[in-house]
Amino acid sequence: MRSLLTICWVLLAVGTVAAQAPDPPADSPAVAAIRESNPTTPLELAEAAALMVDLGRADVANEYLNKILTDKPSDEELVRLQAKFGSGPLIRFQNLPELQPVGSDVANLVFAAVEKLTRDPAFLQQQVDALASTDADAVRRANIALRGAGAAAIEPLLLAYATSDNPSVRTASLKIMLQLGEDAEPALWGALDSDDPQIKASALSALGALRSKRSLDLMVGPTVNPSEPAEVRAAAKQAVIDIVGAAPTTSDVEKFLTKRLEGYLAGEPVFSGGPLTTMDVWTWGDATPHLTKKTLSTADAATVWIARMARDLAAINPNNPQNARLRMLTALQSVIALDGPNAKIEGTPAAAAAQELGPDAVEEALSYALTHPRLTMAAIAACRLLGEQGDVSVIDARNGQESPLAMALSHGNFRVQAAAVDAILTLDPRQPYAGSSALIEALITFARTSGDRVAVIADPDSDRAQELAGLLTELGYSVISRRGRRAFFDAIYSTPDVELIFISDAVDRPGAFEMTQIVHRDKRTATTPIGVVPWIDDHSRWQVRLTDDPYAMALIRAHDLAGLTFQIQQLYASEGRLLVDAAERRERGAAALAALAKLSGTPAYKFYDLILYEKALAALAANSVSMENAATLLSNLGTPTAQCALVETASENARPLAERQIAAQAFADSVKRFGLRLTRHQILQQYDRYNESEAYDRQTQDVLASILDAMEASAKGVRLDQPGLVQPVMEEVAK
Repeated sequence: MRSLLTICWVLLAVGTVAAQAPDPPADSPAVAAIRESNPTTPLELAEAAALMVDLGRADVANEYLNKILTDKPSDEELVRLQAKFGSGPLIRFQNLPELQPVGSDVANLVFAAVEKLTRDPAFLQQQVDALASTDADAVRRANIALRGAGAAAIEPLLLAYATSDNPSVRTASLKIMLQLGEDAEPALWGALDSDDPQIKASALSALGALRSKRSLDLMVGPTVNPSEPAEVRAAAKQAVIDIVGAAPTTSDVEKFLTKRLEGYLAGEPVFSGGPLTTMDVWTWGDATPHLTKKTLSTADAATVWIARMARDLAAINPNNPQNARLRMLTALQSVIALDGPNAKIEGTPAAAAAQELGPDAVEEALSYALTHPRLTMAAIAACRLLGEQGDVSVIDARNGQESPLAMALSHGNFRVQAAAVDAILTLDPRQPYAGSSALIEALITFARTSGDRVAVIADPDSDRAQELAGLLTELGYSVISRRGRRAFFDAIYSTPDVELIFISDAVDRPGAFEMTQIVHRDKRTATTPIGVVPWIDDHSRWQVRLTDDPYAMALIRAHDLAGLTFQIQQLYASEGRLLVDAAERRERGAAALAALAKLSGTPAYKFYDLILYEKALAALAANSVSMENAATLLSNLGTPTAQCALVETASENARPLAERQIAAQAFADSVKRFGLRLTRHQILQQYDRYNESEAYDRQTQDVLASILDAMEASAKGVRLDQPGLVQPVMEEVAK
C-alpha cells in the first residue's frame, strides 16, 4: 500500500506541472472569425488550417486537419480540394514540423486521390466534356484536373481535338496538350500507331504545334507515304514545316530515315541516359483505352522508336527488299522490347508485317538476325512466330542446308536457343530433319542447370579476389575464383549458370582486354556481362577501351555491398531483355528434362538417336533439377551407362530418400525392359554396398535391396555374386 506521504508528493508534482502548463492563447478577432465561419467541407477545412498556420495557431490548424481525416471525404472531394487549393499549401502541410503527423497524412491522402482519380478514364472524360461548359469555374477546374493528370489525359484530349464538333473544346484540348509540353510527346508518338486518319492527323498537328524537333524521326515518313490518307500527309507536312520551315521531298525523307536508322542500328543513342534509365512508352490499340503505357529501359524504348521509323521507310518504297527486311526485323524486335522474350507474336505489328510481306519473310529475317548481334531480340521473336504459325515445313532443309529455325538451336544466346527449342517442340516433327541433333544438345545444355547464380573472378591478387568473392557470396552468388588463363576459361564454360564475370586488369597473357574479347567472341558467352576492375587511375582509360562492347563495363573496385550491388545492377541492365535469372534457368532445365524424357520414351522420336548422348544424359542424374524426369529418361535409354547412373544415384546415401527410391524404381523398370546391362564388377560392387549397409537405416537398406532384387530377377533368381552363376546369365552380364 502506498503511503500517504507518497500520494501527497505525486499530487503535488501533478499540481506543479499543471500550474506550469501554459494556458491556450486567447483567440484573436481573426481566429475567432474563422472559428465562427464553421468550416465543414474538406476545402473549407484546408483553407482554414492554412490561415491558422499564418496566424500562429498551429493547434487549431491541427484540429481542422484532423477533422478532414475523420470525415473520410471521397476521392472526388479531395481532387476538388487540390484543384482549388493547389499543391503548394499541401506540400507546406507536409513540411511544417508543428503540423506533423497530421499535415503529412492529409497531404498524402489528397495526392493519392488525385493520382488515382486522374488515371481513371471516366473521370478524365468528364473533365474533357466540362471544357464545353458555360460555367467558367467548371472549365477552370477541368483544366487544372487535366493538366494534373499529365500524359494520362492525352487520349481523351486527342480524341476531343480530333473529333469534337465544338471549336472551343478543340481549342481548349490542344491548348492543354501544349501546356503539358514534352510530357505530352511520348503519348502523341504512340497515337501515330493509330489506323484512324483523324487521330493520326491530330497527333501530328499537336506535335507540330509543340515544335517537337525530336519527333521529326516519326513525322517525316507520313509526309510522303503514298499509303497514308491525304489528311494525314497534309498534317504531317504542315507539322514538319512548323518545325524546320520547309516540306521534305520523297528523296529527302528516304535519305533522312536511312541515315538515322543506320546510325541507330550501329549503336548511336536514340535517347539519353544510362542502362538503368527508364522512360514511358505509349502504344495505340483498337481496344479502349486506346493508349497504353509501359515503362521501359531507354534501350527498349529506342527499339520501339526504330521499328516505327523502319515501318515508315518501308511504306515509302514497298519494292525495296532491304527496307522490307529491316521493317520485319525491327517489328520483331519491338515486340520483345515491349512485352518481353516470352511474348506471343501473333496479333502484333510484327505478325501483320509477316503476313503482308509473304510466307518467307520471317525465315529470311531469322536467318539474317542470327548473324547480327544487335538483332538478337528479332531472332527470338522470329523463332516464336514460326512456332505459333504451326507450319512444320519450316524445319525442312533449304538447298541442302539446315533451316534457319534449326540453325537457331545452335545460337550462343540462351533465349534464342530456348525460343527455337520451344518452336520445334510445338511443331512436333515426326520425321528426321537436318539439325535435329542440335535440339538434343540444346535440351542437354538447359538440363545441366543447377539453378545457382554463379560469378567467376579472374584476379592474380588472392586478397583482392577473396574480398570480392566474400561480397558476392553475401549477395547469394556461388563464386568461382581463378588465377590462371586455362582455369578461368574452364570455369566460365563449366556450367550454364554463369551470370557475371569479373576480370582484374592485373591479369596477364592474355590481358584483361583480350580476355574480354575472347569471352564475347564465343557464342556461348557473347552476352555474359563482364566487369573489368582496373586501378582507379586507369578507370577512365578503360571506359574508353570498352565503349564498343555493350556487355562490358569498367568498374571501380567495390568495398561494400551497396557499391557492388549498384555495379551488378548496371551489368545486368546491359543485357536488357536477354537477361535470364536463376529461377527461369531452373524452370527451363526442368522443362528440358521433361522433353528429353518424352522423346526417349516415344517410338516416333527414335530418329533423335539419344544413345549417342548417353554419357551427357547419364550425367544429368548427378545434379538434376527434376529427379523424376531424369530417372525416366535414363530408364528409357536402357544403356549400360544409363543403368549404372541410376544405380549410383540410388546408392548415394547423402541424397534424399525420395530421389534414391525414384532412381531404384527406374533401374528396375529399365532392367525389366532391356535386361541387365551392368558389368560383373558393377554387380559385385552393389552386393558389397548392400552387405556394408548394416549400420544404415531400414529405408536405405530397402533401396539397396530393391536394386539387387531387380538384378536377380533378370537372372531368374540366381544370386549374381555366387560361383554357381548360370553360364548364359554370366555371358549376358559380361556384355
